[in-house]
Amino acid sequence: MTQHSLRRVLEPELASRQPSRFIRSDPSGRYWFDPSDCWWTDVDDVAQLSRTACAARRAGESAAAIAAYERLLAYYDQGFLPEEMYQDAFAPFRTTHERGHEEALIQLLRLHRQAGHLYEALTCATRILDGDPYSEEAATSVVEIHLEQGSLTGAISQLEQFIRTLHEDLGVSPSPELLSLRERVRTPR
Repeated sequence: MTQHSLRRVLEPELASRQPSRFIRSDPSGRYWFDPSDCWWTDVDDVAQLSRTACAARRAGESAAAIAAYERLLAYYDQGFLPEEMYQDAFAPFRTTHERGHEEALIQLLRLHRQAGHLYEALTCATRILDGDPYSEEAATSVVEIHLEQGSLTGAISQLEQFIRTLHEDLGVSPSPELLSLRERVRTPR
């Protein structure tokens, strides 16, 4: 009965006694999915998009890399199905998913910065900080974008808030790069 139901769900147009393209069985009643058939999963798409984005970035094809990373982020933004969210069996996949999402955002931030797309870069940096309020690269990018836009007040405010967050939440002193940025921001032009 299970095999019949599964066949109907996967191939509703399948005629009675017609062999399935997906399900194989033997005389003892065991059945399995045929791994040699053509299957599509979003996991395969994510892996392919990741390879495409990385190759385009390494080749210096910024527009193609940006497009691939944006499509990749559309997958990552979907997240897991609700029933998969907290099951321990999916923990390694969630971790891989989160790391891939973070890496795609960082790469997209860098590409937008290099291309001079300030609004898009600011959007990426903000998204990164929403997930990781301690990302120095994202915070630094926000400060530098404010400076490029001529907003000294915005730059100072963002930088001081980030340094305060590091100190209060983590007990961490600012890195030499952050201190150098602070001096650059505070020095009159």
